[in-house]
Amino acid sequence: MYVWFYLRQDYGSKKSREVCMRRLKDRCAVITGGTGGLGVRVLEEFLSEGARVLSTYMEERHLKYSAQIKDKYGAALSFAKADVTKPKQAERLIQRAAKKFGRIDILVNIVGGFSMAGITDTDDEMWERVMAMNLKTVFLMTRAVLPHMMERDYGRIVNIGARPALHGAANMSAYGASKAGVINLTQSVAVEMSGYNINVNAVIPGTMDTLRNRKEMPKADYSKWVKPEGIAKVISFLCSSEAESVSGAVVPVLGKS
Repeated sequence: MYVWFYLRQDYGSKKSREVCMRRLKDRCAVITGGTGGLGVRVLEEFLSEGARVLSTYMEERHLKYSAQIKDKYGAALSFAKADVTKPKQAERLIQRAAKKFGRIDILVNIVGGFSMAGITDTDDEMWERVMAMNLKTVFLMTRAVLPHMMERDYGRIVNIGARPALHGAANMSAYGASKAGVINLTQSVAVEMSGYNINVNAVIPGTMDTLRNRKEMPKADYSKWVKPEGIAKVISFLCSSEAESVSGAVVPVLGKS
């Protein structure tokens, strides 16, 4: 009630009240993989909550999914082409963001890849590719951003896990192992950064209701899948002041599945 009356007194219009209540107002975020099915929703959520965002992309054609968001939010959203499986490119991305924003408050690691194969059919190339996409990207980006956050004694990092990381799953050895690594890395860095006001958390999405998943699983019950925008709201919460005491958490966002 106190917040409501305070806002009514000092910020008369509904629009003004909404702006003042944005949970990520003026925060500066780097989001990897912001052009995918989940990434686009995270971009929308962060921008609507008042953040400024630099997102990665790999191919020009991927930007079409974000065109309407860019039109709506303008200069608050920018893109950088980067392969964040490469150490130098990850470093350059962080340096670019730090120069652009003057600081980096938030890192969301969404870039990832999926493969499904039995262990005897998982060749070296597949294993290394999945590890690079899912685990190495998180390591490289986290390592690159932490000095900037430590200097300011503030930071929020959110990583994306997966259910096979929590227990074994047939034909998902490489994928599950890579995501298990993400969870352990998340918890390890959370402990290591506890003295710097840097919170590090992970979310575990269920099957996401995306066009790609619907195409690949046409007979599935979509009503049980989790909406990407729902996952985006959890990520936004973990990066907000409301979650200042939450670090090292692995948060399931499974929908009804």
